Amino acid sequence: MTIAKNPKRNQTIVAEEQAQAFITGAGKAATEVEPEQNKKPIMIRVDLSMLNRIDRAAKRLGISRSAFIVSSAAVRLESME
Repeated sequence: MTIAKNPKRNQTIVAEEQAQAFITGAGKAATEVEPEQNKKPIMIRVDLSMLNRIDRAAKRLGISRSAFIVSSAAVRLESME
């Protein structure tokens, strides 16, 4: 029985995907910032019943839970100003 080294994942495919991502981003102005780069992940605690209500409302609107919470916060902040 021959003992063979475990093959590593195909590095060529990974390199090609990274190259394609780089090429796809080419041509964008330096001032263009991806939306995710301006966002910071946070952790909040929410009562389970409220979370269920948020999820239902977000589903009705066809948006993510996160988008619903951010949108709701934006509306609240606008009303306060």
